Amino acid sequence: MMTDMSETETAEVYLGTEQEECKDVIDFTEAIEKLAEGLLNIYQPPLEQVKKELLELTSKQETVLAQMQSENKKINETFEDVDLNDMFATIKVYQGKLASIRKEMISIHERTSKLKKRALRLQQIKQKEALNKEQQREQELRREQELIARPVTN
Repeated sequence: MMTDMSETETAEVYLGTEQEECKDVIDFTEAIEKLAEGLLNIYQPPLEQVKKELLELTSKQETVLAQMQSENKKINETFEDVDLNDMFATIKVYQGKLASIRKEMISIHERTSKLKKRALRLQQIKQKEALNKEQQREQELRREQELIARPVTN
């Protein structure tokens, strides 16, 4: 009978252990599900926000890229325009002429300034000479007046 009891007890113990293990497995699956939900609740909103921002950024980049391609196309068309290239060449020629005229005008201005200073200096010298001449003439007149015979008073 011992063996029957042992087998029965063993069967009960075995069933009990199996049930406990099943409970443990069920508890782990519930815990895993709750942990997964918790992680999703924590990380999903920021990740969705990042995804939204990335989509928005990608959209804006595509718009900018399209605009840049359009501008590049316009620039390339402009470079290919012969009349425009001729106009730019003409502009360069006239800019060179303008620079040369500007240099010449500056040179002329400097020379005229020097000539004006020289003329002013010469005018001052002439005025001094004229003043000196006038003073000498006046002195000569005074000497002549002094040399003119004076009546002798005796």
